Amino acid sequence: MNGISQAWRLSIAVAICLPPLGSASAQSPQPAVADGCALEEVVVTAERREERIQNVPMSITALGAAQLEADGIRNFQNYAVLVPNLSFAYTSSAAPLGQSISLRGIFGSNTTGVYLDETPVPGSIDPQVIDLERIEVLRGPQGTLYGARSMGGTVRLITSQPDPRNLSGSLHSIGSYTEHGGANGTVDGVVNLPVIADKLAVRAFGFWDDQSGLFRRSASPDSPAPFADRNGIGSSRRYGGSVSARALLLDDALVLTPRVVLQRTQSDGRPYADISPTNFVQSRLFDFNERGSDHWNLYSFTAHYTAPLGKLTSVTSEFDRDYSDSEDASEPISQLLGFTVPSLFQVIGSTRSFVQEFRFTSDFSGPLQVTIGTIYQSAKDKLRVPPNLIADLGDIYSTQIETDTREKAVYGEATLAVTSKLQLTTGLRYFRSNVDFQTTQSGFAVSPGTFGGAQHETSVNPKFNAKYSFNDEVNVFATAAKGFRVGGVNAYSTSLCAADRDALGISEAAAASYKSDSLWSYEVGMKSGWLDKRLIANATVFYIDWSDIQQSVPLACGFSITQNAGKARSQGFELEFQATPMRNLTVGGGVGRTDAKITDGGALKTLPSGQPIQQVPDWTFTTSTDYRFMIGTLPLTAHAGYSYVGSSISRLNLVDGRRRPSYALVNARLAADVGRAAISLFIDNAFNKVANLSDVPPLSLEDPQRPRIAISRPRTVGLDVRMKF
Repeated sequence: MNGISQAWRLSIAVAICLPPLGSASAQSPQPAVADGCALEEVVVTAERREERIQNVPMSITALGAAQLEADGIRNFQNYAVLVPNLSFAYTSSAAPLGQSISLRGIFGSNTTGVYLDETPVPGSIDPQVIDLERIEVLRGPQGTLYGARSMGGTVRLITSQPDPRNLSGSLHSIGSYTEHGGANGTVDGVVNLPVIADKLAVRAFGFWDDQSGLFRRSASPDSPAPFADRNGIGSSRRYGGSVSARALLLDDALVLTPRVVLQRTQSDGRPYADISPTNFVQSRLFDFNERGSDHWNLYSFTAHYTAPLGKLTSVTSEFDRDYSDSEDASEPISQLLGFTVPSLFQVIGSTRSFVQEFRFTSDFSGPLQVTIGTIYQSAKDKLRVPPNLIADLGDIYSTQIETDTREKAVYGEATLAVTSKLQLTTGLRYFRSNVDFQTTQSGFAVSPGTFGGAQHETSVNPKFNAKYSFNDEVNVFATAAKGFRVGGVNAYSTSLCAADRDALGISEAAAASYKSDSLWSYEVGMKSGWLDKRLIANATVFYIDWSDIQQSVPLACGFSITQNAGKARSQGFELEFQATPMRNLTVGGGVGRTDAKITDGGALKTLPSGQPIQQVPDWTFTTSTDYRFMIGTLPLTAHAGYSYVGSSISRLNLVDGRRRPSYALVNARLAADVGRAAISLFIDNAFNKVANLSDVPPLSLEDPQRPRIAISRPRTVGLDVRMKF
């Protein structure tokens, strides 16, 4: 495909790749592979075994390494708009934890699983897209194979593995300029080094990324001590890398892969617009630096042993994260107290998690195949708000929250080829979770004290799937599956909030914790290839029933608690296609429709029936065109991409909600291959659409007259140079 898109998308289209008129192949057509028109096949491991994506009976979008490079994809925001029915928002008060991912309208914390290779990681970390083999987006509950945080689906980032047979590498740099911001720069490099031929290799990459800030901080008219304007607020510097090794032992039957990945991010100011997405001025009483940081490390060790009956896999990993964030709270605190005071709220947090998984994937000679496994996960989270001191008043508020979560599960899937055309799959996952916490708080705004709680739960989650193949290129499938999300505990002041809690009819025991919510998903789909693999067209329709939804209940005392209340349903479809209508031209596209609404607000009535689920766009659409041509002896590739995200509501801060308008982004690139180098001129967000991505909850108190809004980056133009060896 010479760097052309590998994303499998869908729509209804008919296209024929015809050889040039007068050529021998026009007189006597050759096979698709011979005439260069066939679409490249993508192999995925969505079901924990290697399969052609067209053979996997579920709705998947896969973005291959060629597309990631050719489209200039660097982070989650870049590729999220290429996936039908994937949505995102920024829902945490702490910016490093902000990114929240949803699939098919299942919105909320921990509803979409994110994996880096074989390891589950928080969806908020946003690894830099470097040296990836592909990205797989699996829609629908993946509770059997991927667990509790995949009730809406799973996003998998698959890295390139060390190759003991070839020395290779690349150097890559990007220079660009963003409107309302300034100059940006990125440098990264990859090297693959065989140490022992055919037996041992080491692979490493490193990167540095500097993005300009978009905002200007200015003194407000009420500032007690006016200060000079500051530009570049919201700038970020990110750096990191990875080192991995791969050893092939016992005649390649045993493969050992240790890996270390790290990423460091520093931000200078909160990158949010005040009031309107197009407002690039942050008007403040004081000149506080709202700095933040996010540092994480992932250590993993994977072992694969291929036996006559199948493959045994062990995955051991540890994830460590330390982050901080700060927010100028002077205005809302001054309004609360009735006089002007400086106030800088801070949060400091950490996560330490460990995962051990054992899995067997069969390779039987008969019609039956199985995947069985067991997994243990533990995580310790700490969040601290240092004392916020007000002159002559002391500490207004400080707290420390410690949470300990442990999960154990056994799972299995069995697939039976009933006939050469009919395949049936059933799966089951049994899990047990334990969550414990302790909170200490102080300050004159709350009742000082220490309190804690615990939540324990077990459940079983089944899956049923049937696939019927009409031939090698056309099949249909149907799936019914249960998805779930682990419950938790509430950190709030039982003494300060007792009256507010009782007024809502919530007992102290009920408010201490909340249980898992769950859903049943039903989908029917078709995957098809036509015209000698010159056209791929896939379609899926789905219906989801969601029960006992984990909903945040605000209390008048200033705290919120999470409770299980109400029901919702989500229904819609995905259509995707990719085609080569003529030699050297590849077109692709995808459309997603999600109609997600509350059907029962529950006893608490925190959400009215008929209310759309927040942060879920009604329509998503993407299309792209890649054309390869020559100017003299210089090979060129022109790429154009268009992505549309429909409107949605955001109810993070205000009860009546804020509507996020629809938006469309247009990107274009012109790339030239010059020997071993690829040089690209690009323009991202060509029409300078500044999109409202989410209103962001404050760290302290919200000023209803000044919401803070996460936005897309304005028009950016630049030069991308990649050298491979």
